[in-house]
Amino acid sequence: MTGAALALPAGLLAFQSRRKEDTRGRLLAAAATAFCERGYVPVSIEEIALAAGVSRMTFYRHFGGKAEIATELFRLNAQAHLPMIAAIGSRDFRDLETVRDWIAGIFAVDREQRAILQAFIQANVIEAGFAEEGHAFIDDSISALGKDIPAFALDPHAPADRRRYVEASLLLYELFDQSNHAARNLGVAADFLIVEVLADRFVAFVAK
Repeated sequence: MTGAALALPAGLLAFQSRRKEDTRGRLLAAAATAFCERGYVPVSIEEIALAAGVSRMTFYRHFGGKAEIATELFRLNAQAHLPMIAAIGSRDFRDLETVRDWIAGIFAVDREQRAILQAFIQANVIEAGFAEEGHAFIDDSISALGKDIPAFALDPHAPADRRRYVEASLLLYELFDQSNHAARNLGVAADFLIVEVLADRFVAFVAK
């Protein structure tokens, strides 16, 4: 197994281990590997199709373009992450040390997957609409956390919940953003204290 394949999220690694995949699965696997190895921008549709053993025409039967296949990979990655995000709900989410361990685990996973995260960041910069997937992931995370943590049991359309929903969104955005930065050893996220600061903010939010 290549280093690039090892960098893939668990939800995407399944594509690499299957020998008899459907065409869509082969295309997703080929795109994920290419994006991990070279980044999003240099990879062409022709390269993805060739690696998947199909024609360009067949590629377009399944995906509208490179942005669409990257979006699908992001969704798969997000789905694979949700159980890890929601896991704090079954633990002592008001305990600072427990929350620190949970956040440190998120950071560790993102460090392992920094190659595909870098590709998503590049796609987000140049592809219109890609950012909406990130917003949707935050919404899904709030919903998942809200099943067990009262502070996150919020209705974004209810006026009484709106302010708290915005606060929850900003809290998770900061957590995920700093985790992505830490994976690439960038800025303040490279400081070991970032996990402690984020844990403090999470515990303060759930305690309200």
